[in-house]
Amino acid sequence: MGILLSKRNLKKGRISLYLDCNIKGKRYKESLGITLEAPVSKEIRQANCAKLQLAKLLRAQREIDYLHAHYWSQLPPLFHSPSEKAALTGEPSPDFFLVAIGFLNLYHQKDYRVVQAAFSYLRRFHPSTLPVNHITRGFCTRFFCFLQEKLRGNTPVNYFKKFKMCLDYCVEEGLLSDNPGKGIRLPQYNDVTKEILSSKELVKLTLTPCRNPEVKRAFLFSCQSGLRWCDIQELCYKNIDFAQRHLMLVQKKVAGHSQKSVLHLHLNENAMRLLQESKGTPDDFIFTLPSHSYCLRIINEWTRRAGIRKHISFHCARHTFITSIMARGANIKTAASLAGHSSTRHTEKYIHIIDNQKRQAVESLPDLPL
Repeated sequence: MGILLSKRNLKKGRISLYLDCNIKGKRYKESLGITLEAPVSKEIRQANCAKLQLAKLLRAQREIDYLHAHYWSQLPPLFHSPSEKAALTGEPSPDFFLVAIGFLNLYHQKDYRVVQAAFSYLRRFHPSTLPVNHITRGFCTRFFCFLQEKLRGNTPVNYFKKFKMCLDYCVEEGLLSDNPGKGIRLPQYNDVTKEILSSKELVKLTLTPCRNPEVKRAFLFSCQSGLRWCDIQELCYKNIDFAQRHLMLVQKKVAGHSQKSVLHLHLNENAMRLLQESKGTPDDFIFTLPSHSYCLRIINEWTRRAGIRKHISFHCARHTFITSIMARGANIKTAASLAGHSSTRHTEKYIHIIDNQKRQAVESLPDLPL
């Protein structure tokens, strides 16, 4: 019996790690889903070292699993939980942060950066090594309270959910008997936490030069269509029927788990003018954009130049679109459909904004000499 950690060279200096197993005369390879990147910087080299440590840990775990499968049945059933096995055999509990690297390597959803941020805050909360079996319900509660102190809106809830997903992964891998974060009550906030641009502010932005015209064009198009950053980034000319002024795409954020992931949207004249500033082949991207973080820096500089003192991110364009159409008479079902929401529950958070705008409009009427 032998389980060896092996490497396979990939393109551009990358290396894939896998297990070369020889069990009872049968040989097979097991993918770990871990890839070492080309060591072009100090940060990448450090990440590669952590990944290699995790791969070695997984190899040892597979070997222990094999031995348990053959010899564990001889032990009393009293000791069949993962934590009791570890206590009985003297098995060290792996560092949760190393396990998190493996979880991230297997995570391919569009909110990957949210998972990274959640683990970053966990590292701030607990800077030292964190054995998996030291994560208790009390630890989870204290971590969630820490997130609530440092962050606002629904962000603490979203980060804690990603943390719980990794704990579920630990349960699946046999590192925990159950998820200690399960059952912790997570409050939800229905308020829109992003800033929204008024019509006057949107006109100001349109008239203000931006040092990256593509970022400006993409942001203004999102204000007229409500598309998220991930969809704007990958929007192609084949998604647009210019003759019918119709947009059709599969929304990246909800693809695969929502019946309304396919968005159909009629484009107004403003949106069409923004699209037709350049045209390409069907598979060409409509917008050539920098990274998300650099795009935010450009938007911040652009809005300050326009005299707007709000904290504007790219997602504010989507909120501006939804609020604008509701302020102009769209009912909640229509707004939910145009925004690509799976239900009106996600759209209801905008109602109080519209009510505030109506109240302000009434209050703005001139005084009468009574």
